[in-house]
Amino acid sequence: MEWGIEMYLMLKDTEVLYFDLEDFVVEVIHNDLLPYCIRSNIRLPNSTKDILHNVQEVKSYLSSRVLSLSRDNAKKIYAAFQIPQLDSIDNRVNICIKCKGVSIQDSYWVRNDESDELWCEINIRQNKLSDIVDLSLSGFSPTITTDRICPELTTKGLFRKGWVSLGGDLYLLKSDKTKDYVNTKMEVLASEILECFGNCLECIEYAGDVKKTVDGVSVVSICKNFVEEEYSFTEAWEVMEYCKRRKIDFREYCLNRWGYQFASIPVLDYIIMNTDRHTQNYGFLVNNETGRIDRLAPMFDFNCALVADYFLVDAADTLSQMFNTKETLHELAVQYLPYTNLTFREDKFIQLAASKHYADYKYIFERVYQRIQELGIIK
Repeated sequence: MEWGIEMYLMLKDTEVLYFDLEDFVVEVIHNDLLPYCIRSNIRLPNSTKDILHNVQEVKSYLSSRVLSLSRDNAKKIYAAFQIPQLDSIDNRVNICIKCKGVSIQDSYWVRNDESDELWCEINIRQNKLSDIVDLSLSGFSPTITTDRICPELTTKGLFRKGWVSLGGDLYLLKSDKTKDYVNTKMEVLASEILECFGNCLECIEYAGDVKKTVDGVSVVSICKNFVEEEYSFTEAWEVMEYCKRRKIDFREYCLNRWGYQFASIPVLDYIIMNTDRHTQNYGFLVNNETGRIDRLAPMFDFNCALVADYFLVDAADTLSQMFNTKETLHELAVQYLPYTNLTFREDKFIQLAASKHYADYKYIFERVYQRIQELGIIK
């Protein structure tokens, strides 16, 4: 363990939390600016139990920001930075502190008490990336680097992926290990199908491309980073836990604030048979100045969508992961359909289905169309 330093959790250049894990000290500076997973969850140190709770919450938060060893090519990334390949909380906390917890998805980071660094100096959404995409995505050995301010150490998910800077914007490249890159191809197709719908939550566009890897040439999906500089992305589970602590009904809160946009998520997920809408795969954009949620984040991550259709499997009874309940994809779609006002561009859908590029996937379009008809979205 390497925790013998007084640290601050920062939101840009604002100190929001002080902690010294070696001495078991945690002090809230700005509760309303804390990440939602620990907001209103740090107790007054009135007992040993409270002190241990606070330390555990901070450690849990820091460890959650770090790349899991379960992800494809993760061990190569750890090796490139000479990081012990131990997937323990303590090791992950150490990694987070060493790489300053900098992430592309938000504006939080970790600064030690003796540092005078500023956000503008380490913000990887604005500064040049330590580009190891050839390693994280493709498995190639990287150029030797000692700079741990790298997005790959704090990018979540199990599929191989990597960030690149193109024309001043950040783009995420993803791929998978299946023989025909089914997940990657279906992500691009699902994205194009979702463009046929209106009056719904914004959906991230994915494009397809190829990239050289150690195994040959891989199919990749590419999407633009949707987290703007004034916002931090907060995963749904964080807000769900916050609502639970504040005795707020999460679903009611979301429906009241975002109505048809929020309701469109489970409906569209059923239409494209997305079996992976877990509570880290949707969320909210939090204003960095106020700490308040301004809006829903766009729908993203479709590399498990349409895969059941590709393999001619009926996944309608698959349990949804959206609320961690026993409801199925179909049940949630039916439940939230009345709150939506989806429009469907049937002409655009037919044109997409007729394109030569998707000539082998006509049966997938037929299944999607059947679900659209079933829900009565086609007038």
